[in-house]
Amino acid sequence: MKILIISEMSVPYSIGGGEVRYALLARELAKRGHDVTWLSMRQRESPDEEMIDGVRHLHRGPRIASPPSRPLAATLRFMVTAFVHILTHRYDIIDTQTYAPLPPVWLACLLSRQKMVATIHDTSSKPAGTSGGDDQWLSARDRWIVKPIEKLLYRLPYRKIVAVSRAVADDLVRRFGVKPSRISVVANGVDVVAIDAAPVSDKPVDLLFVGRVIPHKHVEDFLEVVARVVASRRSSGGPPIAAAVVGSGPLLPRMRQRSESLGLANEVEFTGDLPVHAEVIGRMKSATVLVLPSTREGFGLVLAEALAAGTAIAAYDIPPVRETIGPELVDQLAPARDVPALADIVARLLTDQSLREHSRTAGGRRVRGHLSADRFADEMCKVYVATIGNTTS
Repeated sequence: MKILIISEMSVPYSIGGGEVRYALLARELAKRGHDVTWLSMRQRESPDEEMIDGVRHLHRGPRIASPPSRPLAATLRFMVTAFVHILTHRYDIIDTQTYAPLPPVWLACLLSRQKMVATIHDTSSKPAGTSGGDDQWLSARDRWIVKPIEKLLYRLPYRKIVAVSRAVADDLVRRFGVKPSRISVVANGVDVVAIDAAPVSDKPVDLLFVGRVIPHKHVEDFLEVVARVVASRRSSGGPPIAAAVVGSGPLLPRMRQRSESLGLANEVEFTGDLPVHAEVIGRMKSATVLVLPSTREGFGLVLAEALAAGTAIAAYDIPPVRETIGPELVDQLAPARDVPALADIVARLLTDQSLREHSRTAGGRRVRGHLSADRFADEMCKVYVATIGNTTS
């Protein structure tokens, strides 16, 4: 098959969950002999064209200095670029993800009579039992328009929608009226070969957060968990705690201030974005527990990677996270926004080696058995072939 992947950002210049997912998929498809092209924005020092792992990368539009942050004007220009590219090239299947590329790609495919798959990583719904404003991470300037745009995006008549979890698929049906017959659920794959090969970091920590520093990731809850564990250790005369936040985002300065106000200046390291994904995996390998206090995930790739790396996990109990980690590890999930409960789970994991070993063993078994790269690529190929054979919108 001749396949086009479209996303605003791409690996190695941006290593968010969506980009890591596409990088693994593109590489596996190329290994199977498919002709794969990945169209994305110009990022940092990226050349206009390059070959990575057998995949032809085309970088077009404005150059983005600090991906994934990009100005609205650059996003609009890339939408036009994607539209024109599809009208002037032919592919067997085009796979694009939310948000910005979806409308122009859909329209261009409609006009050029090409087949497309829309990949939906998550929606902006909130888990039951949480309170406060919505978890959309965009600025207040842009947030007001997100919900109507989201409804438009998800209701466009794509030939096929790929949801990365059953929870996302159910939300598309329940909240956006998408017909179940148009949705295929394909869980993300995990690159266990790369994870096994990544060197262990020489900066071990007890507690680790990995992800964007944006509202729904709730880094403030991670810091509160660290503060509770530190206070408990100090009162009992236990050993000190080391923690790290790996990632950046609009809330990073505020989280640094929050860390200082909690008296954690010596306990918490803020690394910002690490330049290559292997370094992120290395930090996971050297951590005792990875904590994900997020209330909005489509899948929870960072948890799957941590389990493949042999690291115990603790997280909030939301449906996509349950799907990712499997039934054997649900006792390591706390109710969403229940910081004391999450801190209790973390404290048990830090002190109970058998509990950590159970997390590593059961989690590693699930990732390598159910979330392998081969399984992921095979299921996506089936979706592509079915979509190509479908003659209706």
